Amino acid sequence: MATPVPQRLLATLEKLDKATFETFQWNLMQETLEGFTPMSTARLEDANRHTTVSKMVQAYKKEGAMKITQKILENMGMIDLADKLKTDGDKDQVATPQSSQDQSAVMETKQYGAQFVDDNMEKLVQRITMVMPIADGLYQKKMIHDEDYSEITAAQTSMSKMRKLYVALKPGGAVAKSAFYQILLEQQTLLVEELGGVGQK
Repeated sequence: MATPVPQRLLATLEKLDKATFETFQWNLMQETLEGFTPMSTARLEDANRHTTVSKMVQAYKKEGAMKITQKILENMGMIDLADKLKTDGDKDQVATPQSSQDQSAVMETKQYGAQFVDDNMEKLVQRITMVMPIADGLYQKKMIHDEDYSEITAAQTSMSKMRKLYVALKPGGAVAKSAFYQILLEQQTLLVEELGGVGQK
């Protein structure tokens, strides 16, 4: 099965040490590739690898993010890494027949949403105050059980409600977390964008 673009880009950036990653980010703020608008300093300030990938996909779409990453790596003299990124992408295109594109897109959305929910757990626990509309949505989708829903409802603070909600999501794995992410996109759009989330279709 094809590896989702955000995960592929993230795996590539994780191979860079701190200084090299900072150089990569610096290149994103330059006129690196014709037709691509440089990112602002504010957009990448204090951005970790996961957030940087999210910002790139948000700004350039998935195909563009792949293209600009390859170009920057080549400019930095990291030809092998750039070639591997391109080769892996070509392999995935060959391995994924057109008839299964829709299924692949669904899987990519689930994996990305679940990753975002895991990576931003503490921030979401602290920042979300309107927990019950989210819990209601998940309960209606049968992503959380009756007893878990009752515990969330009974919790006294929004943070304790959110922590119980996270516990309730565990049995459902990536599917439940992806559903949580989709509800966040609808109900907490600005917060998701602030944390570097991307709306996947």
